[in-house]
Amino acid sequence: MTGLAQQAVRGTMAVFAANTVSRLVSFLGGLYLMEKVAAPDFGAVAYAASLLAIADSFANWGFAQAATHRQERVEETFSTFLVLRVGMLCAALGVLAIGGGLFRDELSRRTHLGVLFALGAAAVCDAVADVQATRLVRSMRFGRVMIADVVSVTVAMSAAVAAAALGWGIVALLFSRCYYSGVRAVSLVCLGVVEPIRIGFHRHDAAWLLRYGLPLWLGSLATTWVLNYDDLVVGHLCGKTVLGHYDRAYSLGLLPLAFVTGVLTRVSFPLYARLQGDRARLSEAFRIVSGATLRLAGPMAVGLALAIPDFLAVMRWERWQPMTPIFRWLLIYAILRPLMDDAGGLLTAIGRPKVTGHTLVAEALALSILCPIFTKVWGAEGAAASVGLVVIGGLGTWYVVFLPRMLDVSYLRLLVPPLVSLVLAGAAGMAVHAYSGLAAGLPCGAAKLASIAAVYIGFILLLDGRQTLSDLRSLRDRA
Repeated sequence: MTGLAQQAVRGTMAVFAANTVSRLVSFLGGLYLMEKVAAPDFGAVAYAASLLAIADSFANWGFAQAATHRQERVEETFSTFLVLRVGMLCAALGVLAIGGGLFRDELSRRTHLGVLFALGAAAVCDAVADVQATRLVRSMRFGRVMIADVVSVTVAMSAAVAAAALGWGIVALLFSRCYYSGVRAVSLVCLGVVEPIRIGFHRHDAAWLLRYGLPLWLGSLATTWVLNYDDLVVGHLCGKTVLGHYDRAYSLGLLPLAFVTGVLTRVSFPLYARLQGDRARLSEAFRIVSGATLRLAGPMAVGLALAIPDFLAVMRWERWQPMTPIFRWLLIYAILRPLMDDAGGLLTAIGRPKVTGHTLVAEALALSILCPIFTKVWGAEGAAASVGLVVIGGLGTWYVVFLPRMLDVSYLRLLVPPLVSLVLAGAAGMAVHAYSGLAAGLPCGAAKLASIAAVYIGFILLLDGRQTLSDLRSLRDRA
């Protein structure tokens, strides 16, 4: 266990370093795009990306999780994985292209066929990259995947910023997505010398992948629906401009997810898969990962939600002010989504994909009912609220019903200290806003963030300082 723990911790550090660089490049580039590109263009790309994500989910049977879980016939499994993944995606894209042609007039009011075709080509590159990334991650070769991520984000954002500077508008947004997918696929293939990508099809392994992946497919389809259906509803009921505001609020609101969960889940899933069957060590790994996820992502989400008006004032982006209430209604989702990703990853990694799939299907059904109603009544803010409610229901089901059967974790100790600290920190930030007399801007934003950080750190150490410091020492020693 010591060697595996050290490998996981070192992998986490490598992932964290590269992920931080990638996210900062993406964040800064995204800010420049917001300066140069209009909200309706963001809305048009977001609508097309949601359609493609749903089409892709029909072709993604959870093969990555299945291949990570399987311990035998690795070469045959991955070569078959590649053929199934790309072939099924191309079939789904063909169906989407036919539908886009049949409903061209309806589609043109929300996006463009050219955008769909460009993002479709990027999706094929993503499929190839996902196979190779899964192969490398399964072998705990996180560094190679991170190199590909940093290179692809840097190239893509450089191209997008250059296009935006030239006034190319929506083309700049397409560059940021298409260049990323293409460069990442090429980079991973080139870096995978020790784990080369192979093409092949083996019926026995295809049958196993499809059988194992069926509940994962249902879960993936449901997850994609939950993540993209709100965009389609907002675009349909509110138009491209409001969808552009919603898309940017959603993107900024998920920064904690990108920085925290993007690091931890890449390492935790293969670790959970290797620890399946060892209840004590699996419980300890889940406690540390979930605890770190909530403690890191929570204060970032609260700080962003309260400081967003100050950020917009500093940037002089009055045209983006409508996204502020949307951003705040996404707070619950931003805090709980990382926990859901981690819990779902654990259930899948230990061979319980049906639990994940059935819960996510229930979430998708609930969102299909709630989102249109909430959006019709409260606009884009209602869509954000409906997503948060759905995640509360799904995560609560896993924590109360399923995880106690597999883990020995005190949820009271895991959840209460950080959540109480978050509430108090949020109250401190709101008090600064209400009583400081500062107008929206840099001084007010800095005061809010300082008060949130001070109160949160103080109370988390007061309520759970011994365990928090012990976990940090454990990670330091294993590194």
